[in-house]
Amino acid sequence: MSSGSAWERCAAPSADDAPASDRAASAPSAELRTHVHGLTARLEACGVAVPGSPACARPVVWRDARLGGSRPAVAVATTGADAAACAAQAAAARAAGAELVELRADLLSSSGRGHAPRGPVDLWLGAVRAVDQQLRGTGLPVLLTVRTAAEGGGFDADDAAYRDALALAIDRLGRERGADAGGDNGGGSMGACTGAPMVAAVDVELARGELAQLVQRARRAGLDVVASSHDFSAVPDDAELLRRLRVMQEAGAAVAKVAVTPSGSADVERVLGVAARARAELDIPVVVIAMGEVGAVTRLAGGVFGSALTFATAGSAASAPGQLPAAEVRAALAALHPRP
Repeated sequence: MSSGSAWERCAAPSADDAPASDRAASAPSAELRTHVHGLTARLEACGVAVPGSPACARPVVWRDARLGGSRPAVAVATTGADAAACAAQAAAARAAGAELVELRADLLSSSGRGHAPRGPVDLWLGAVRAVDQQLRGTGLPVLLTVRTAAEGGGFDADDAAYRDALALAIDRLGRERGADAGGDNGGGSMGACTGAPMVAAVDVELARGELAQLVQRARRAGLDVVASSHDFSAVPDDAELLRRLRVMQEAGAAVAKVAVTPSGSADVERVLGVAARARAELDIPVVVIAMGEVGAVTRLAGGVFGSALTFATAGSAASAPGQLPAAEVRAALAALHPRP
């Protein structure tokens, strides 16, 4: 953990605090609200405004999903090994109340083998079509993600092979969407059209390089980009996390996401502080997650601190450590973000 700024040191929990997972993951609504109020008070006492800004300056709307408003959206990721399994999981996500389906193409059987772009892309787009057929007409958008082995995923390839495969997938999605390959139509706006393909955005890992070029390519294809960075060993310094988020925005991403691994509740509070500061400083929606059981509160209450999206499960395996059932997440959101 970083020795960091004054607010980081000030945000350390009191000695009698129980682990965050014990307090948050199974807490009744009143207890969860009390815990979140305590977190908020500690951060605000150190000069961190919560949530930083009531709404981001450039919210994103993908069909019926809105990122960057006063309440976070709920996503459910597929973990299926084939197209049929992904389609079934997408249907389960919809039934569970998800507002976004993340299609984890890297988890498809054989998608991580070899380095020729065309082979895995054919597999990925086959799953896209199956999910599209399952969800068409529902208003539920899809985020296409190819998570590399370097960031905890199933696509084992070097950076150049990742970029080549993702670029080919983006181009083919653009052609299938009927996007004008020579013009910028403003990202995922086509995803709001009746009958349009469901893929509204693609995930692009910051560390793989050439983020700005892939963002421009996605825009020409009518797609938004969720830029992402994952750390499965620690929580980097808060300045580094904010730097990554700023770089994502500067590269043109529609959404900026970081997911990290805390070692204790002090790390979790630091992550929530980063979410609040990023919400205040950036124009685009930010997603800031502490993975694992220790970070459960960030999946339930991250929206209070400015995080625009949370990931949950809908009867299948989690795609990342610490994801909770969609029903539990939605109950927490209802308690913390009551609708007028």
